[in-house]
Amino acid sequence: MMMRRFAAAGALLALIPAAGCTTWQDRAEAKALSACQDKVDADERRLCRETVIAAEKAKYDKESEAWEENVRAAEDRELNRKVYGGPGQVDK
Repeated sequence: MMMRRFAAAGALLALIPAAGCTTWQDRAEAKALSACQDKVDADERRLCRETVIAAEKAKYDKESEAWEENVRAAEDRELNRKVYGGPGQVDK
């Protein structure tokens, strides 16, 4: 049950970029990539693009890791609730 909720939330989060919602980070990334196109030297352009993409990948990995940690914590809480019972429950 809990995993379905997280899967649904993940699916909704994945749809946000497709929905046309842009954040200031998205605009900044696009601006950084367009600034790379203004470079005259091809090697400099390539290095600039690789740097921007690497920075975005690192940011995505960090956010993904934090999200996965939240999912693991929620699963642990759910398991503990099943094993030990929730607050206010009395053993019969």
